[in-house]
Amino acid sequence: MYFFFHLLTGLILGLILADLLRDRRWILPCALGSILPDLIDKPLGHLLLAQSLGYGRIYAHTLLFFILLILAGITLWKYKKSVFCMGLAAGVLSHEVLDQMWNLPKNWYWPLLGPFQGRLREDYWLVLIQRELENPVEAGIAISLCAGAALYLFSRERIMKSDTGRAMVKSALLLAAIALLIFSGIVLGTALTGEPLKVPGMTGTGDAVLGGMVLALASFLLWRYYDRIPAGPGVKANRGQKRRP
Repeated sequence: MYFFFHLLTGLILGLILADLLRDRRWILPCALGSILPDLIDKPLGHLLLAQSLGYGRIYAHTLLFFILLILAGITLWKYKKSVFCMGLAAGVLSHEVLDQMWNLPKNWYWPLLGPFQGRLREDYWLVLIQRELENPVEAGIAISLCAGAALYLFSRERIMKSDTGRAMVKSALLLAAIALLIFSGIVLGTALTGEPLKVPGMTGTGDAVLGGMVLALASFLLWRYYDRIPAGPGVKANRGQKRRP
């Protein structure tokens, strides 16, 4: 999977956990954890250890790394009541699942099955940048994330104070939820028939199934937010309610 799809998955996971556990502290570490393996392993494997390893799915893509984060998270929660490391672990696990690390058992179960397995590519960084720039799905996700963050940070209060603004947000959320649900159904349906839809970044059946599941979760999350916004006058009535993500 690609960078922004990993980030989108971690953000969705963090928002769902924040919603279920009523704790917004999960959002940032889940999002960070979803891209952390690549932030660590790609520079490490393709730059610092290029001659000895030359591969970008090494230490931070292992189950051992995830387990260490879980143990650190349990300790941090016990003494500081912090969910940061637990959120990082959840994000890291989502990254490893999307990368289907079970297809690289020597790397995923390292060091149990021996040294890392991979191959060195001299033009790796050029190919990586080119693939990101040529992928329309990545571009769409990046633009959507930036636009959503900008609206939330700079215009949320102003938009949500008016009935018209809330109606527009509800309509946008509903349309996006329906579109994502339909698209996820198409992706999953074609994948399960053995002829996955040709979506950039989803090159095989496993990619398509996992990608479709992420899109379905995104649709569910948008529906949750749609259902939570009052349709008409009611801002004052909701002021006393506990804020949720």
